[in-house]
Amino acid sequence: MENAIYYRRSCRSYSSEPLTRTELAEIEDFSKTLVPLDKKIRTALQIVPSDSVRFYFPWKAPQLIAFFSETKPGYLENAGFLLQQMDLWLQSRGLGVCWLGLGKLKNQVKAPEGMEFVILLAFGTPKEVLSKEMRKFNRKTMAEISDREDKKLECVRVAPSSTNSQPWYFTHEGETIHAFRSEAGLLRHAMLGTMNRIDMGIALAHLYVENKDSFRYFTVEPTQIPAGHCYTGSFTL
Repeated sequence: MENAIYYRRSCRSYSSEPLTRTELAEIEDFSKTLVPLDKKIRTALQIVPSDSVRFYFPWKAPQLIAFFSETKPGYLENAGFLLQQMDLWLQSRGLGVCWLGLGKLKNQVKAPEGMEFVILLAFGTPKEVLSKEMRKFNRKTMAEISDREDKKLECVRVAPSSTNSQPWYFTHEGETIHAFRSEAGLLRHAMLGTMNRIDMGIALAHLYVENKDSFRYFTVEPTQIPAGHCYTGSFTL
């Protein structure tokens, strides 16, 4: 999974054949090992066929993961944190994956009681073998996402985000690193408000995957908030 951070890409071309029952069972088993950003938020994942989803693109995946959650504070960041672990694991196994921010569930799929549908993750066998070589990403420089040069944040710098908006910014205070989300994108694109909060969870998931034994996430009052940003949370590595 750590290596997948540096070669992952969104896949939009899949074989029409769904995965086998055995493969789907393995995915369900792995989903039970996902580590949440906030253990107090109840969530659920459900594998659904493509005919239960409304696609707004000219491509389809044979199956998708529907993510449901309680709508408590931080639930969107928690959704991104959990599903990005799944994204990296699926890609490490040679499967294609794509976040589907505009996909909608049809009426036959019901949310668990007390939860709401959040987002979809499309996956399946890619039509072409995906390269596992390290790749160059079209991303902001380290100076644009952090108040100092920090090699430990490289895994975040290459993280995916909605429309490649890369809303994250980090400041350092002793051993604590504060994570902030840019508000500028929200003014230009109102629809990115929800997605960018999920993006922050995706970024934090990359940090967790690379630092599973030392990653600690919490909230404190940061000394200073960068202009045009809002506070998400803090962590140590």
